[in-house]
Amino acid sequence: MKEMSAARKKRAVIALCLAFLCAFSACAVQRGRAKKAKKFTWLTMGTGDAGGSLYASGADIADALQKQSETLRFTLKASTGSPENVKRLLAGDADLALITADVAAAAKNEPGGENLRVIAAVFPSVSQWMALEESGLMRVSDLKGLPVVVGPEGSATEYAARVALKALQVPEEGYTMNSGIGSGADLVLSGRAKAVHALSGIPAPGLEKLATAKKSILLRYDAAEVQRILAAEPQYFATVIPKGSYPGQDEDIPSFGVKCLLCVRADMDEALVYQLTEQLYAALPELSKKRPGFANVTDKAFYLGELPLPLHDGALRYYRDQGLTEEK
Repeated sequence: MKEMSAARKKRAVIALCLAFLCAFSACAVQRGRAKKAKKFTWLTMGTGDAGGSLYASGADIADALQKQSETLRFTLKASTGSPENVKRLLAGDADLALITADVAAAAKNEPGGENLRVIAAVFPSVSQWMALEESGLMRVSDLKGLPVVVGPEGSATEYAARVALKALQVPEEGYTMNSGIGSGADLVLSGRAKAVHALSGIPAPGLEKLATAKKSILLRYDAAEVQRILAAEPQYFATVIPKGSYPGQDEDIPSFGVKCLLCVRADMDEALVYQLTEQLYAALPELSKKRPGFANVTDKAFYLGELPLPLHDGALRYYRDQGLTEEK
């Protein structure tokens, strides 16, 4: 009986140990699952069409912000550009949006526009006209009477093209076409259009694809033409398309540009905007290395100077904490 009692005790101890190990393993699995099941904050960002830089730049910004955070995640929403992004942002269909300064300046005076806020200017969108080298075109003013693609209908790209053509006294009626930058580049490649316009970061993916497919040329504005364009739109500034931006481009091309802003609504949580601003600022060196168009963001005067919209309270608090602004 004593031997049986000892055997039972041994079996009981073994059973208890097994039960403990199973319970421990189950707890470990649950802890592992809990660790993996982090609560993410998902934000939707309004960008642009795939042939321009708004979508690609939005993807770069989202990627850089996600690397700075364990909880922020982004969904990119393509659009026809800045005007559509304003509508989506104000309607609550986007949490953040890339909007050019000219569109932002106009939107703040429209119904609901008082709710627009900015985190920072993130890159310049530059006017770029591309044609096939075989066309013999050299200047934007050479486009008189020729079929050209000015950009998506109602976009900042279209607006800038029309401002430029009007300043250069190039009539538009009857031959300008609306299309995305990528599909517009396809129209040039097929011979249905002579040139395509992009108001975009550099390089614009659609133009880069065109220049890779066939020898292409960027059309020029001269200095006087640029000044007439700047006089027509106060948010524009003189700039250049740096040499080497596209295949076969061996010199700087004079042009004009406009700041592209990362915008939110005034009612976005202040702590969240502070976090976004902090992480965006930390990501600037990586962004400027990744894409040439982001080079300006390391310049405080570009990043925070002469913004057409008020800073969001969360962004303003971060910049004050870092000594980057004295704005109250």
